[in-house]
Amino acid sequence: MEIWESKKDWGLIMRKAIIVIEIIAILLLLAAIPEKEAEAVEEPEMKYFLMTATAYYPGYESCYPFDDGLTATGAIAGKGCIAIDPEAGILKLGQKVFVEGYGFGECNDVGGAIKGWKVDLCYDTLQEAKEWGRKLVKVYLLEG
Repeated sequence: MEIWESKKDWGLIMRKAIIVIEIIAILLLLAAIPEKEAEAVEEPEMKYFLMTATAYYPGYESCYPFDDGLTATGAIAGKGCIAIDPEAGILKLGQKVFVEGYGFGECNDVGGAIKGWKVDLCYDTLQEAKEWGRKLVKVYLLEG
């Protein structure tokens, strides 16, 4: 019997036994963690309008003679400023919105050609405004 015991690699046997014990311990720990049931969260539906969106640049190319770099409300014109028709009553000056394909903005400008279901999106460069062109977009109301 002494010959049989001397030929076994007890170090290898112990390493394998430790690995098996570690795997069992991990499985027991995973089984002990209680599973939480997923709670259904209903997100409120956001109100939006389908509107025609054009783009402008606050320089003389788009805004002459009103090319002072300010919006109708006195804000500095740039990305995020949106011109609307406040008389149409669809959107209000000061209202925050999210425009599909453009991003977040505030309705803080008006434009002579912007009537009814149209918005004009301000960009920081003339090239960006030209690349936008004219699109039909969803305008999501974020407040009011």
